[in-house]
Amino acid sequence: MSTEKAAEVDQTIRARRTEKVLADEALPPVSARGVIDELVAVAGWAPFHKPAARVHLQDGGLTSIVPWRFHLLDADGCRALRQALLARGDKSKVPRMLGAASALVQATWLPNPPRGEIDGLFEATVDNMEIVAAAGAAVQNLLLAATARGIRNYWASGGALRDPDAFGWMGIPEREILLGSLFFFPADTGDAEVSGGSHRDRRGAPAEWSRWVDLRLPAPGS
Repeated sequence: MSTEKAAEVDQTIRARRTEKVLADEALPPVSARGVIDELVAVAGWAPFHKPAARVHLQDGGLTSIVPWRFHLLDADGCRALRQALLARGDKSKVPRMLGAASALVQATWLPNPPRGEIDGLFEATVDNMEIVAAAGAAVQNLLLAATARGIRNYWASGGALRDPDAFGWMGIPEREILLGSLFFFPADTGDAEVSGGSHRDRRGAPAEWSRWVDLRLPAPGS
């Protein structure tokens, strides 16, 4: 890779930022299906070590061995989902974001079936940890690809979009676990509120979270 190309990649990584767009009244829907398909295709090149368990290959018609799934909703779908959440009294920021979004991607990861009784959503194993890491890499690829195209994006924890009702409305298999609800917003957001993340400038310098290791190996024969 040339120095110029590397600098472009570095700049895209630095430019990625949280941008929530909150609309009290729904904005006119702007179709983004084509560009979202482009982003998803690029994101799929994330590394993964563990293929999805076979049980997941029977769900929802998606048969890839990658241990994540992206469930895509266009602008019209976002507006319909907004209405469904408002109708049941949701007062969170999620309906406001759905009212502004040109697309929503529900990013899930595919846990291995537990080998016995578990306490929580999934069995705490190294394999599952690697699956989450791979899905996170795919999400970051998606966000960086959006940033490179000048598309505002936000990785949300999901809120009501984690609920079984929301999974049912979107046809997401129950055994999948939501890693994040990814919102993508149009360039023209009118009078909608735009806010950034609260931790972006608090991460510290690299020397605060990285270090070169001095090995402390045992002496030969010890």
